[in-house]
Amino acid sequence: MSNTNYSGWLWEDSKHSVNRAKERAGMNRKKALKMMELARKRGITSDECKWSLDKKFLGSRSDANTIAVAFNGYCFIMERATMNCITMYRLPKHFGKKKTFYKTTAKCSQRNAYEAVYC
Repeated sequence: MSNTNYSGWLWEDSKHSVNRAKERAGMNRKKALKMMELARKRGITSDECKWSLDKKFLGSRSDANTIAVAFNGYCFIMERATMNCITMYRLPKHFGKKKTFYKTTAKCSQRNAYEAVYC
């Protein structure tokens, strides 16, 4: 993201986004506005994502007018032009984790040996 300081636009965050922060994250108004400001500065967009599934998740929530920003376990939907927060919701549990699944051959071979003896 650019080095633009968006703290001057703090008062323009929508009332809906503050209410959703209260409802979904249990924050008061001051903490919600602070978290939205930090999401503007430190959040990651789909272009900055490391894993392809995360990139796809944030990309699917972005369009020509809005951008999805992930920060601190929440997805913030922000207006592209002014970076005002429109709404926010929790990220899925798998977000930000490596999505490689390995088949454990040791467990499979133990089960096959058990079935060969006892079945």
